[in-house]
Amino acid sequence: MSAARPLRAALTAGALGLWASASGEAHASCAGTLRRTWRGYVRHFIQDDGRVIDHKGGGISTSEGQTYALMRAVWADDRQTFDKALRWTRDNLQGGDPGALPAWRWGQRPDGGWGVLDAQPAADADQLLAWSLLLAARRWDAPAYTQQAKAVLDQLWAREVREVAGRLVLLPGPWAEGGDPLRLNPSYLLPFAWRSFAEVDPAHPWVRLIDDSYAILADAGLEKSLAPDWLYLDPRTLARVPAPDPAHELFGFEASRFAWTLAAEVAWSDEVRARRLLVPIAMLGRAFDARGALPAVFDAAGKGTVPYSHLSMSGSVLAAWTYARPEDADALADQIDDARQGPGWGERDDYYAQNWTWLGLALRCGQAAPPERLR
Repeated sequence: MSAARPLRAALTAGALGLWASASGEAHASCAGTLRRTWRGYVRHFIQDDGRVIDHKGGGISTSEGQTYALMRAVWADDRQTFDKALRWTRDNLQGGDPGALPAWRWGQRPDGGWGVLDAQPAADADQLLAWSLLLAARRWDAPAYTQQAKAVLDQLWAREVREVAGRLVLLPGPWAEGGDPLRLNPSYLLPFAWRSFAEVDPAHPWVRLIDDSYAILADAGLEKSLAPDWLYLDPRTLARVPAPDPAHELFGFEASRFAWTLAAEVAWSDEVRARRLLVPIAMLGRAFDARGALPAVFDAAGKGTVPYSHLSMSGSVLAAWTYARPEDADALADQIDDARQGPGWGERDDYYAQNWTWLGLALRCGQAAPPERLR
């Protein structure tokens, strides 16, 4: 491993194809790991009725957790689990309306009953719900899923996309409308999904949302420094302003997912703007070389701010390094493999770590794919 290797070389077309040219044996091994760990995840985290349980979070369920399960079920070719999770989401988070944006948090209420704890939708899960439906429609040749996705997209656009200072922005939820400063979450920006939405929903300018979002991220300096968990902008100019809470400036448990999104953009669309945004993530190799592990949280300059690691960071960065820093990706993959315990990795009840480790490996070995590439 060498932190001195030029980043430009790591981002060439040759590097982009490095993992794709790996041996069939390596791909078969990765696919086997993904199958086994998916089965273990279903047994431990998903009830028979399709509810995904966050054991570490006190037994709650979230729209995020439900949509991770939907997405993974398609890539695992597990339609039974997909349909169960989709049905539970409709009945419990969408109020029985398959086109509604789901409530983000569900669990046990103070009176002892179970139900919605916070009815606000969260834009990351809303997008992944619609995108998972498009994945399912393609994988299982089921057009009804596409119709449901389009109904969700109508609501998503109406409630969570706004034009601000001449640019389209994706709000993290309806609650963020009119905020001053404007609060955005970079890890909620999913241009790989918007490309799919543009194919089925020409009524809304998804391609413009892609272009405007990349421009906002570049103007905020994220080609030179790590994305923050939360990005704050002046709503009159879209200039970046300091976060009211300094902790929101860190590249942590929220922003780590942005590394996976950028990797997907490079893997599936060879997006040059994503490659530029990957440069700061490639530079995390310096901390990896120095510590022998990735810290779970970084400051904007790439300095670790905590002494511990977390598999959600490792899984997302693994996906990014497959394209942006291949000289360290194999070593990081070995560390993840060393963390295998029973049906998953690391702490058994940590659903967030289990999801992002699996998703990182799935993108790295080609099992994760957009609708148009599914067979």
